[in-house]
Formats: sequence, structure tokens, C-alpha cells
Amino acid sequence: MNKKNRIKFIFFLIFCAYSIFSCNNNTFFHKSNTLPNEIWNMDSVLTYEFSITDSLQFYNIYIDVRNTTDYPYQYLYLFFTTQFPDNSIFTDTLNCILCDAYGRWTGKGSGKIKENRFVLKSKVRFQQTGNYVFKAQQAMREIDLKGITDFGITLQK
Repeated sequence: MNKKNRIKFIFFLIFCAYSIFSCNNNTFFHKSNTLPNEIWNMDSVLTYEFSITDSLQFYNIYIDVRNTTDYPYQYLYLFFTTQFPDNSIFTDTLNCILCDAYGRWTGKGSGKIKENRFVLKSKVRFQQTGNYVFKAQQAMREIDLKGITDFGITLQK
């Protein structure tokens, strides 16, 4: 096998391995919002809509937060609303710990950007089939909360 064919074969193996391992991703829904200028305005409500067709399937629900090291607080408080297919609504206040008591960032990443994934609920079943809407709003009592670059929701089977 000459050098050119060997290189093609290696790239083919890498592509196959990537394809196989990426198929094992059980992500059912993922949406992320980039916040302009790394600022989350208190009136900005981020909306995530998805449809459930199988009420027997279990899901893990995650909140994904990217922040900069310029974020001035230890916590991120959120108002989180769920609208069910029958139009009933449930609202909760969530607390995401972005930094420990000693000032060490809890997220992954090097440099200025840190990424956190928080478990909202694990092994949950959606009892109703139909459209669900999640809404997230920062609850930090700041008009313009600085240092949050992205916010997202992920559902995995």
C-alpha cells in the first residue's frame, strides 16, 4: 500500500470511528442561545419548544450555561417555567452554582470561558404527549447581567 492510499485509509477509519461513536449520542433535543455582548437582560425570556410523542420514554434534562470569568457572582438564579401540552404551567426558581466559596470556577474550560451542565431532572417521563415549552429567565435582580455568554437546554434519552 503506497503512502497516498495509506493516508486515505487512515482518514476512512477516523471517519468510521466518528460515525459509530456519534450514533450513540442519545440527545433528543438541544437548543442553545448566545446572549449578545455576554449580557442577559432581566426581561429576556429564552424559549425552548419540543414535542413528545412517546410518554413511556425516560429523559434526562440538562441546563447548559457558558459564562466568562468576569461573571461577578457565585450563583446564577433562574426562573424556569414549563408549559405542558394541556396549557398548564409550572414555574420554579433554580440555583446554578458557577463558582465555589473559594472563587474557583466549577465549569470546564481553560481561559476566560467556562462551561457548566446542570441536571434539571433525571429519569423523567413526560406524562402527556404533545408540545412542551420551557422558558428561562435570569433572576439575579440585575437589569443587565454580565458574564453569561450562552444558555441552553438538552434532553437525552
